[in-house]
Amino acid sequence: MKNTARDIFLPAIIAAIIAVLLLNPSNSLSLQEPTNTVLILHKFKSSTYNGGQPIVFQGKLTTESGERIPDAKIIIKNTGPCPENHIISEGITDKHGRFWIKVITQVWDKDDGLIKVYAEFKGDENFSPSVSNKYNIVVYPLKAILCEK
Repeated sequence: MKNTARDIFLPAIIAAIIAVLLLNPSNSLSLQEPTNTVLILHKFKSSTYNGGQPIVFQGKLTTESGERIPDAKIIIKNTGPCPENHIISEGITDKHGRFWIKVITQVWDKDDGLIKVYAEFKGDENFSPSVSNKYNIVVYPLKAILCEK
């Protein structure tokens, strides 16, 4: 029986692909678990705001061992009814893992103005997701824009 090029080269190609996958730790099939993260949202100077007033969400994202995580997407969310996806704003950590996300306050809960806010990191192939502590804030409707779902 005559061997074809396919019979000769196919096993060698498969072996080469398997070797590359096993020897390259950065591939997506790596068995390494993502590193655990810690997301901190700093406490606010005030817990009450007039609508239309700026608020700055500050915090940092690190590994459990304290290593900074730069260029990570941080999402600021609330537990109120508006917006429907609960996302108030987003930002990116700097080279030290810190973030400052400035937002103009809106009435995110028109019933009583009280919401809980927190930061969220969704994680990626290298780092696990994490959620910060939650803080209550109240936004009074003075000069406020009502949140649209």
